Amino acid sequence: MVASPPPGSKSAALASVRPLAPVFVSYRTSDGSDIAAALAWALRATGVPVWHDVTDLPPGDTERRLQEAITSGLSGAVLLITPDIRHSRVVREIEVPGLLDLEPDPAFTFAIGSTIAGPAGGGSSTPVARLDYAAPDALLNQPAGTLERFKQYPVFDDAGIAGLAREIAAQRMAAVRSLGNRDLLLDIQTRLDPRGTPPEVPLAVRTRPPAPGRRVPDPAIWPPFAAFLTDLPRLLSIAGAHRLRIRGGAHLTVAFALGAAVPTTARWAVTVEDQTGSTWGESLAESPERTPWQSTIREEEQAYKPCAAGVGAPVAVYVDVVPSPSPGDAFAEHIAGHPGRYARVIRLYQTRRELISPEAASALATDLSHRIRVCAGLASTHRVHLFLRTPFPIAVMLGRSLNTLEITLYEWDDAGAISRYVETATVASGRGGGPIVAR
Repeated sequence: MVASPPPGSKSAALASVRPLAPVFVSYRTSDGSDIAAALAWALRATGVPVWHDVTDLPPGDTERRLQEAITSGLSGAVLLITPDIRHSRVVREIEVPGLLDLEPDPAFTFAIGSTIAGPAGGGSSTPVARLDYAAPDALLNQPAGTLERFKQYPVFDDAGIAGLAREIAAQRMAAVRSLGNRDLLLDIQTRLDPRGTPPEVPLAVRTRPPAPGRRVPDPAIWPPFAAFLTDLPRLLSIAGAHRLRIRGGAHLTVAFALGAAVPTTARWAVTVEDQTGSTWGESLAESPERTPWQSTIREEEQAYKPCAAGVGAPVAVYVDVVPSPSPGDAFAEHIAGHPGRYARVIRLYQTRRELISPEAASALATDLSHRIRVCAGLASTHRVHLFLRTPFPIAVMLGRSLNTLEITLYEWDDAGAISRYVETATVASGRGGGPIVAR
């Protein structure tokens, strides 16, 4: 019988490295709190779960809880270097030694984000700030070269923080590839506070929840989420994925944008798992024994004075394939409130309100996409304003299949006295630079 390594030993630390576990953020509170919070949200938005003391440190003796966190299972760590970190005994004596014990494991990602600038350089008239690569060792009383040997990233601004988050995500995908599973799972939540233990999955995307009393996505989620969607194909390639499996719960506009990042023209198969565990996205053609799907969608054009601007004006499309009837008609109120904006206005809905079979979802999404394209074509436009009332998987699948159109998305909001649709983002796949082109 092989004895377990004693708690606190280096071998015990190495045994706690798990490729799908969170990334630990180490920093000095006095001048690093804002950067740490921004980095934590940037990491969550790009699919990397985070251990951040503000949300994850349990009550009790702080030093003991930190030691437990470091040895309970991590996939990596980011050490944030700010001037005041020289005064942090906890970082110097507990966090840095513990994280360096984990670093020899190839599955562990260790990076340094720094705000300490060295001499300015560059050949342009505007000096370029360079990092002082010796600063981490000097500030934390480490032997020369201990921390300097690790790659350091500038985190002077949001762009630097986003760049660091992207690299951590890429290194996580490299570790995922070594696990040998070519089905990559992406778990997404945009409605819930991300406190608590995240699931150990390759990509666990979490965004800021809606503001208190609101239902629509917080506007702050879109820049980091847009950056993640731009990077998603690269992450899938690094992971060696053949199929992307999506699960969770998200606003429908976010779900649509996620689907647009991996359109049907991409080389990855995509399926969506609903809350019951059923899989959506497998074509009926893949299972010949199933009864061929017959369209249950009715198309209704709404009486509306079209836009006088002529060719190129957007069309408005409302899609309702939810079994229960809508509590109101926020779409009609939106149309009435925007006279002359649209070239055409149509509604797509089920002739019979019933649950959608996951097996029929692919054919249903194809039917809806075709009708939306025809509507835009008849108006000689590629611009569509889309109002969704669908299951989460259908929103993802529509995002995948409408990749040649420019889609302005609206989210339903009943937080106020009157329910309404709120414009959130514009998505256009295939243009380069990611699917989200406006927010």
